Amino acid sequence: MRFRPMGATGMAVSAISLSLTDSTARTTPQAWEQLVYCAFENGINAVEIVGRQPSLIEGMGLAAKAVERRLLFIALRLGPTVSAAGAVMRDFSPDSLLLQLESFLSRTGLDYVDAVILDDPHGDELSPQALEGLKAMREAGRARMLGVAGEDPAIDAYISAGAFDLLATPFNLTSGWKERLRLKAALDRDMAVIGYNYFPPQFQTGAADVKRIRNDRMEGIGTYAFLERTQNWTAEELCLAYALTEPSLATIQVTGDRIDRVEALSTVPERDLPTGVAAQIEMARFTPAKQPQKRRA
Repeated sequence: MRFRPMGATGMAVSAISLSLTDSTARTTPQAWEQLVYCAFENGINAVEIVGRQPSLIEGMGLAAKAVERRLLFIALRLGPTVSAAGAVMRDFSPDSLLLQLESFLSRTGLDYVDAVILDDPHGDELSPQALEGLKAMREAGRARMLGVAGEDPAIDAYISAGAFDLLATPFNLTSGWKERLRLKAALDRDMAVIGYNYFPPQFQTGAADVKRIRNDRMEGIGTYAFLERTQNWTAEELCLAYALTEPSLATIQVTGDRIDRVEALSTVPERDLPTGVAAQIEMARFTPAKQPQKRRA
């Protein structure tokens, strides 16, 4: 596993990190502990907890006990909460943010998290009081960094405000100038940057310009057909390898609840993009889509 600096913190984090969400495939703390520990064994030292499943949180705590705390980067996503009735709500009030953090620390047995990351707060969702509450958490040492994640237009204002230490933002081979300018704005303010959504949904479902080209080597130039016909690489691995070529990203988040998936993706940072793939990506990104021909009357 390769490591990169997490902004100006002085800490080195693995090139890929693990984002954990609720899953019906793992329902006990021991099952989650096994998954997280697998990530550790494969060189991943950065984990973000997005889910609220008690077994997930307790499993994270169990796994963390096996590793020296200073070697781990553990982040917690804040904002979404689960009501007593089981409904998911968004709550960025000061009391809710503090309660979520303290509940997580209590369940895991951790003294602090390396970052609390707000989940895509819109412009009217985060009050000045909530921001002051977050700063108090940082000053008290309960959270070492404050982060914001998402792609709502309000994210640009949060970056400009200079109140956050970390940005989590989508980045993949289809990212355009909007995403790249946001990345630059964060770096100009000395924010660490985490990338996610490296595998665009349209490629996961088998878009036409990926699947249809099979045999003719020249056919499909300017499309993403190469994602399905590059030997010894899956489409997801190519997308992840491309995201890893962006040096300003401290780490790229991967998701999953299967050990075999974590093991497979953890090998990608050690591999270089195959010859010619970088050029094919640029051609596909800047080649206009073909317009359907109109029928003559």
